[in-house]
Amino acid sequence: MARTLSTPRRPAVAIATISASFFLVFLGVGATQQFLKSYLHDTHGLTAGQSAIVLATVYLAAFACQTFTTYSLRALTEYGALILGTGIYALFGVAMLLPWGFAALIAAAALWGFGSSIMWPAGAVFMLDASRHGRHGQASARLYTGVYVGQALGILLMAFLVGAVGQQGMMLGAVGITVLGAGLAATLPRPRVERAAPRMANPLVVLSSPTTRVAALVLVLSSSGYGLVLGLVAQVADSYHLSSVVGWSVASVGLLTVSFYVARIPAGPAAGWLIDHAGRGVIVPACFILSAVCLTLAVVVHQPITIAIAALALGVQAAAVPVATTSWVGDRARAEDRPYTWAAIGVWSNMGTGLSILVGQSLVGGLGGWQPAFLAFAICYLICAGLATRLA
Repeated sequence: MARTLSTPRRPAVAIATISASFFLVFLGVGATQQFLKSYLHDTHGLTAGQSAIVLATVYLAAFACQTFTTYSLRALTEYGALILGTGIYALFGVAMLLPWGFAALIAAAALWGFGSSIMWPAGAVFMLDASRHGRHGQASARLYTGVYVGQALGILLMAFLVGAVGQQGMMLGAVGITVLGAGLAATLPRPRVERAAPRMANPLVVLSSPTTRVAALVLVLSSSGYGLVLGLVAQVADSYHLSSVVGWSVASVGLLTVSFYVARIPAGPAAGWLIDHAGRGVIVPACFILSAVCLTLAVVVHQPITIAIAALALGVQAAAVPVATTSWVGDRARAEDRPYTWAAIGVWSNMGTGLSILVGQSLVGGLGGWQPAFLAFAICYLICAGLATRLA
């Protein structure tokens, strides 16, 4: 049994602080992910395929490392994991400024994945412990909203910095902002909840029941939307050559994908409220149906605006589903088991993002263009919408 020794004296302040810390981290280095493929090409001379591998390595490494999350959190504590995880985000930005080769960049990406694998569970568990039972959806939404607002503003800020001070100036500014986020995390009170003994969060273990199988599939496909935006959607957006309108080499990517990040801002808190009142079995399927329809629209009406609309729908999906699964952990798992349960379920999210970056690129070549690839993902989302009705 877990024995709660104390909760934060001011839980609302603690929730606001962790949300603000995540806001700064994703205003900084977290926002550079959208520009990473072009950054690696321009500053390190990597090919498009090599850049995709570096980006995918971040999420596949997080997938692997998250299976050992409870051991990491036991060794570091939730507080230490937050400090180390946010610090690793800043270190990755520093690594991007160094003249490293492909192999070293892969290693840096793997380290970033490890940092993500400890930062996210620590933040999520901290948020759940500080919130009241029955309001886990709204508390989770605050955490994710901090990320979504930060990353949306960060996309615009990074685009401005590229135009003003160049690619490396952008990365340097991102590192500085991220360091501020890590410093803010250091001001948080240290949780005092005794956890169950750590054990490996084997992703196959959560496939033992129908509900957890659905939760894993939902997370894989919902996170694939983010992988699409980082990879395939960004590639399609760049093909429109909108950079001539504003004079920035990466502006076309920013202009047509920022809708993904903006959509997550209202979708996060809205999803939290709707999940607490209408249920996960209604909200999650609706998000997948919306994404499928908008991806199909982008294929039928081949225009920049429909690409932006598809990115927006994927943003709504990406905002709602993590809130739903985190609240599911809060409602179903005991306090002492939350780190393990969150890691075992959440591990699938990173795999979905990493694989979709690689699969999306492969489908373009295998199916003869981005349109069939979009339709393939749309079909998968419709199937998942039917299954997600069981995630109540």
